[in-house]
Amino acid sequence: MSPPPPASGPRPTTHNRPPASSRPPPSPGPSEGAADPTLLPLFRAVDKDGTGQLSEKELSAALVNGDWTAFDPQTVRMMIRMFDSDRSGTIGFEEFCGLWSFLASWRALFDRFDADRSGNISPDEFSNALVAFRYRLSPGFVDLLFRTYDKRSEGVMSFDLFVQACISLKRMTDVFKKYDEDRDGYITLSFEDFLVEILKQLK
Repeated sequence: MSPPPPASGPRPTTHNRPPASSRPPPSPGPSEGAADPTLLPLFRAVDKDGTGQLSEKELSAALVNGDWTAFDPQTVRMMIRMFDSDRSGTIGFEEFCGLWSFLASWRALFDRFDADRSGNISPDEFSNALVAFRYRLSPGFVDLLFRTYDKRSEGVMSFDLFVQACISLKRMTDVFKKYDEDRDGYITLSFEDFLVEILKQLK
C-alpha cells in the first residue's frame, strides 16, 4: 500500500518494508476464496430467501462491528464489488468465504493499531496505521481523510469505516501509480482522464 516515492531520495526496497503483520492484506483476485465448511451455517442463516446468494441486505446482516453496530452501507457495497467474481450483484458461498477471510485479516490489523483497546481507531491510531503502511502524508491530509470517513462524527473510526478508508486510499494510490510511470511522485493528467478515473471509483 505504499504511495509513489518522493522526487528525491532512495526508492523503497524490500529491506525497509513494514513487517508482514503490519501490512494490509492484498486486494483479492477474481477467483479468490476457498470454501470453508465451518462458515456454511452462518451463510445459510443470513441467506433468508434460500437462493444460495447473499444480497446486499442479507450480507449487511452478517457483517457487524465489534460493538454490534451494522457495517456502513458503503463498506458492504465495497465488499460486494471486491468479491463478486461472477458480477451477479450478489455473494455466493465461496465468495463469502473469501470475503470473511479478508475481513479477518483486516480485523487483526485493526486490533494491532487499536492501542488503547477501545474498539475504535482514534486519529492518532489512524495516523500510526498509515505510517506503518508506508504512506507519507501531511498531518493536514491525514486529518481530512480521517474526518471524511468518520461518518458518524464520533471522533473515532469503527472497524468498517477503518477498512473503507484504507481500501479507498489504496485504490486512489493505485490510480496515481498507473499514471506515475517514472515514479517521481508527480503526474500529468488530462481533465477527461481524471473524470474517467473518478467515475471508475464510483462504480
